[in-house]
Amino acid sequence: MNGEAMVKGDGTVYARGLRKCYGDRVVLDSIDLDVTCGEIVCIIGPSGSGKSTLLRCVDGLEEVDRGILRVNGDDLGFFETENAYRAMSRVEVAAQRTRIGMVFQQFNLFPNMTARENVMSGPVLVKGAPKKPAAQRADELLSSVGLEGHGDHYPWQLSGGQKQRVAIARALAMDPKVMLFDEPTSALDPERVGEVLAVMKGLAEQSITMLVATHEMGFAKEVADKVIFMDGGLIVEQGPPAEVLGNPQERRTQQFLEKVLV
Repeated sequence: MNGEAMVKGDGTVYARGLRKCYGDRVVLDSIDLDVTCGEIVCIIGPSGSGKSTLLRCVDGLEEVDRGILRVNGDDLGFFETENAYRAMSRVEVAAQRTRIGMVFQQFNLFPNMTARENVMSGPVLVKGAPKKPAAQRADELLSSVGLEGHGDHYPWQLSGGQKQRVAIARALAMDPKVMLFDEPTSALDPERVGEVLAVMKGLAEQSITMLVATHEMGFAKEVADKVIFMDGGLIVEQGPPAEVLGNPQERRTQQFLEKVLV
């Protein structure tokens, strides 16, 4: 079975030859990616290696310059005609993105909304869901991430770990098939990191496809089905955690792990 056949359908990500540049700077180069439904992929590497840009491309926040990118079985941002790929409209791209959840480093909560209102904002504003059932669903999701009773709290009343858990609940409210996490613990105090990782471990047990850019090697080792090491916009090495983290074959991977696994 070839790579393309393996990644068709909901909860899948397929990329071939992805390239992304900002001016003359190449930030992604020749990226090939196969993520099957329910797979947990942790992306590691130094700052500036392209991890965040790759996730932003998968989420549709950034447009790739070259290559094929399919998420949930569909070409992201484009559709194929008889002789070319054509760009989709903003409305069509937005519809595709409702099936992709993204959790950022800095939470990105609406400061003038309560936790409940933040979580229900997507279903109500984007999908047109009625407010009452959306609020009930929001409370259920907040409870599922350990924030029962916090629905009326505003972001300024929450710790960093609580804000990030609200952000996770908000992403889940859209019922995404693929969840993306862009270094979700990097902005947290060390004592709050465990709160967020515990929620993410719970999601991993629910067979939700997850791509996680992270510096948490312990999390990657425990939860990931696959670890990808990136450097300089390239995928240098990838494979099961025991191989990439425990017995890396590439010298650049070895150098990176020697510095972070202390």
